Amino acid sequence: MFVNGRFLTQRITGVQRFAREMTQASTENGFWNRADTSFVAPQDDALSSEFSGLSIRHTGCFKGHVWEQVDLPRVVDDALLINLCNTGPVLKRRQIVVLHDAAVAVLPQNFTPAFRAWYQTMIRLYGRHAQIIGTVSCFSAGEITKYFGIPSGKIEIIPESGEHILREAADDSLHRKFDLETDGYFLAVSSRTQNKNFEGIIKAVAQLPPLPFKFVIVGGSDAKVFSAAPMNGTGAVEVGYASDAQLRALYERAACFVYPSFYEGFGLPPLEAMSCGCPVLVANGSSLPEICGAGATYCDPYDPGDIAKKLSLLLGSQAARNEARAAGLARAKEWTWEKAARHLHEISSGV
Repeated sequence: MFVNGRFLTQRITGVQRFAREMTQASTENGFWNRADTSFVAPQDDALSSEFSGLSIRHTGCFKGHVWEQVDLPRVVDDALLINLCNTGPVLKRRQIVVLHDAAVAVLPQNFTPAFRAWYQTMIRLYGRHAQIIGTVSCFSAGEITKYFGIPSGKIEIIPESGEHILREAADDSLHRKFDLETDGYFLAVSSRTQNKNFEGIIKAVAQLPPLPFKFVIVGGSDAKVFSAAPMNGTGAVEVGYASDAQLRALYERAACFVYPSFYEGFGLPPLEAMSCGCPVLVANGSSLPEICGAGATYCDPYDPGDIAKKLSLLLGSQAARNEARAAGLARAKEWTWEKAARHLHEISSGV
């Protein structure tokens, strides 16, 4: 069996996080081992030292998508290939391709024309050729069927987890750098795409009564892919990229985490926040109610007034925050990477 190892050379965002955590859980639990599982990665691309224990084969003379379409299939041939990050050889049949959402069809304005056209073409070809399509939520499965016509019987649900955020000890260096006090700020974490609805948060903040809380934003945007939402003049504290250890500290010490996203295939940041005992406010649509369950407070993402109202409930009451923390921690425990890796193993064993 082979695993598409292109993600091993990439910076961690949501889909790379999924791939790395699935790799760790699959190897730690014996689902993948050096004897029967090989990772294939582009030639000469640097890998993190954390992957030194894997069986990794560097191959080919191309990079990026061209490498996946030309070099990768030559190595894999007829063997099973697992692709964890949305992309893989478009014509191969004996493979599992994990598609994390249908955002390129639902929110085309969030992507460059070239990116959008290529991904929409790839997904349709996967639907025709790949043996199994994986995805991360029932919501996402329905979207893939709706927008790309892939039969539901061909789709398997492989959910995520937020427990990885607890792996490293909390690092409060960003608190010192930006003068953040425990329970003195509320937090937003994600790439800055339009569907994350930062504009809605800013409008909601303008409607809040005077409260001693800062608004802290973690993350950035990829101009090659996304149309970034403008944030100049908002007064928010933008800390940029944060390590897992720094992010854990931010979650654990925040008064609450706000995520009124218009569209999510899964919604990993809220689950990370709940795993850290951070009260969570999320949108009442897409996959978020499925994932967060009774562990979150919900708002209408299209109504800044409702976002402000729900923020006021959490920020204005220590008791409400304590109750939300307990509910979130309980919900987060229902999701584990071991469960996800076990399901992927069961699926791949039959391919």
